[in-house]
Amino acid sequence: MSLRQSTDLVGYLKMASNSTRRHSPNFLAAKILTRVLQGQPLEDALYEHHESKDIALLTFLCYTTMRHYYSLHQRLSDISHRPLDQLDIEVKCLLLLGACQLQYSTLPAPLAVAHVVTAAKKIGKTSAGSLINAILRRYDAAIEPSLEEASYELPQWMIDRIRSDYPSESDEIFQTSTARAPMTLRINVSEISCSVYCDLLQKSKISFEQTALDNAITLTKPMSRSKLPGYENSYFCVQDLASQLPVSLLEPQPEHRILDACAAPGVKSRQIADVFPNNPVDAYDIKPQCSTWNILTDTGNKQNLQLKQGDLTTTSWWDGTHYDRILLDAPCSGSGTLSRHPDIKVTRNEADVSQAAELQLKLLNNLWNVLAPNGILVYCTCSIFFEENDSVVAKFLAERQDIAIEPFELPIGRPTPHGWQTLPKEQAHDGFFFARVRKQYSNA
Repeated sequence: MSLRQSTDLVGYLKMASNSTRRHSPNFLAAKILTRVLQGQPLEDALYEHHESKDIALLTFLCYTTMRHYYSLHQRLSDISHRPLDQLDIEVKCLLLLGACQLQYSTLPAPLAVAHVVTAAKKIGKTSAGSLINAILRRYDAAIEPSLEEASYELPQWMIDRIRSDYPSESDEIFQTSTARAPMTLRINVSEISCSVYCDLLQKSKISFEQTALDNAITLTKPMSRSKLPGYENSYFCVQDLASQLPVSLLEPQPEHRILDACAAPGVKSRQIADVFPNNPVDAYDIKPQCSTWNILTDTGNKQNLQLKQGDLTTTSWWDGTHYDRILLDAPCSGSGTLSRHPDIKVTRNEADVSQAAELQLKLLNNLWNVLAPNGILVYCTCSIFFEENDSVVAKFLAERQDIAIEPFELPIGRPTPHGWQTLPKEQAHDGFFFARVRKQYSNA
């Protein structure tokens, strides 16, 4: 964290503590982290407070705590007489937040501790105030963690799996996992050209960098998208660079029917509708609606895009008309997005990877039934684990006779036995896997 960020944090906390706000940032952050440790995604938990005056501070506190969860946890465990994981979950979250501020801000230690103790009382944990005070006053930010989990800020099972799958690149992957994710914009070229939009950014004195994709740019410094020019006009969508790649692999002909399977949160659905405005697009997900923090949830003037609910492990949702193109952005471990979703490394376990792989194969086999002969299915995950990627595709290929791999190349990443992989890269993009297969005509 930069000195400027530390200074801003001090100012934020002082202003918040002296204000007439009903709840302090530490109170709200502890509530958010409690829900996260109980299984709610961090992004969703934070979104409930997106209109709060303290959203920037809440985002910083929660994301920084989750990014450095394992080192903060070890430092606290080393000075606590009681195992941290046996404490009340809200007390544990308050301790982690206090340690985060002691470790990653220039806020004076006594003030940081006092804010957390006050928050404990507001939460109803008055009896734990003395415990929190005692532990945080013994906290030493200069002590380097000794455990491997704390050094790499990852659970041991994830460290071992990354080393196994990527022995020569593991250190870079570890380093990237704690970095702040870049803010990349996909320019909606059906509304405005990329060059014209870049002119708007320059006029607004917003710095950016070009990327490997013609219609994507990365902001030098992330900022609220609502403050970017053209937000209300749908000139752009906040979308990771690697996340933008699979849509280009669909290559539909005019009027080809397209299915975006497992479409929530709807970012790629909107991309398909933007890039292929003449093609009807059905976006299905088991969730009741496709919603996201990154785009306006209504389809606006996208008459070719329909958001629908359905269980894609069955065909009960299908109207009987085959799709010419299918994009399956399958549920996965999310291991390629740790810098963007740091809560994943804390709330997921190794069994989740195998369970995801089983679901992925089930989805592939089921969706094959709704794909037209000579149709193309693009499979992608935001995972870097072999078990969810090449292994799943290999099993799918082995089970079918009416299938052929469609080769392709992408501007970033590298080929794999059955597809293409991008690895997370700091200030560049997330880790994604892609494979493309064509349904051959049956000889029967």
